[in-house]
Amino acid sequence: MALALRVEKHFEGFVDAYCGPDEVKARIEKEEKKPLDDLYTEATRLADTVPVEDKARKVFLEKQITGIKTTIQVLQGEEIDYTTQVELFYDITPEKTPDSKFEKPKQILQDIFKGQDLNSALDAWRKQREVSEPLLQKVINTFSAECQKRTATFLSLPEGEKIDFVLVCDKPWSGYNWYLGKYKSRVEINTDIPVRSVLLPTLVSHEAYPGHHTERSLKEHVLYREKGYEEACIFVYNTPECLISEGIGNAGFKLIFEDYKEAYTFLNENLALPLEVEEDAAISEALHQLFGCSGNASLMLHKENAEPSEVVQYLMDVGLSPKDQAEKQLQFIANPLFRAYVFNYFVGEQIVSEAYKEIDPKIFYVNQICPSNLEYFK
Repeated sequence: MALALRVEKHFEGFVDAYCGPDEVKARIEKEEKKPLDDLYTEATRLADTVPVEDKARKVFLEKQITGIKTTIQVLQGEEIDYTTQVELFYDITPEKTPDSKFEKPKQILQDIFKGQDLNSALDAWRKQREVSEPLLQKVINTFSAECQKRTATFLSLPEGEKIDFVLVCDKPWSGYNWYLGKYKSRVEINTDIPVRSVLLPTLVSHEAYPGHHTERSLKEHVLYREKGYEEACIFVYNTPECLISEGIGNAGFKLIFEDYKEAYTFLNENLALPLEVEEDAAISEALHQLFGCSGNASLMLHKENAEPSEVVQYLMDVGLSPKDQAEKQLQFIANPLFRAYVFNYFVGEQIVSEAYKEIDPKIFYVNQICPSNLEYFK
């Protein structure tokens, strides 16, 4: 934990969450900023102390340390190819998704909108599904309570866990879970782009139940407080745990709802949101299948040196994102902290969803998992 807190002094935001001893954090905050060379040496020494008895934990910790060491190398100015960075950070090999794979969902949308220009038709559809800000807080709280109830049917949530939802603006993301420790979270929902009823189910389940808040609460409770794994009190960027965490967040929706239709029915019946349940569910499912193009956009920007305007246009043409959303996506993948991060969402979802066919989902919430140690949990 001390190493990550020291790296944070060079790279603000590297430590995403901390629930360890206050005195450790306070002590490191008072320290002078350590040279990066010293931190790299510290990381190398740390790798030599990884416990070897538990093979799955050994692999996980080695991959975590590799991600931290790579971050230090980047901060030192070392030139590391973008694809190699993603591999070293997240334990995956990033690949472009062929645009041909997006044709089927686009055809489904074309059939629904009966030959209209898809971007224009979707713009109108999204506009009709905007939730006014005065109503938004109530919708979020009500839906979150339903997600919590459903999650509690298969996971034992720690006593006293709690989430506060806050509406914010001027952020590069649509929603963010700030895990505060002791089973508490502050979830911020960005209102730069109007929040739409059709996106709320996956947004809330991702950030709250059974997504980030649930995972981090359980890992703090089981791994840190019960098992005494010190590394489990800190969550850092540029490591494989991010990939699995985002995968859990995305895959969690279908652990508590059969599909979009069931979630939209709940919103329609309990909050009287004007949803065309069947059609909206089909549209949302098709749009979700286009999500892989965000990884393509990141490779265009960072590996192929495409102009930002080309990336925005690609996201609009292939991903069918409205211009303001495409520009927000560009802001995210251009951000130094998130430039490699975008692969965690759709690749993480693919890995976790596929694993759920063989592994009890509960295992992901109370174990240290990365792609390279998945085989130990089957």
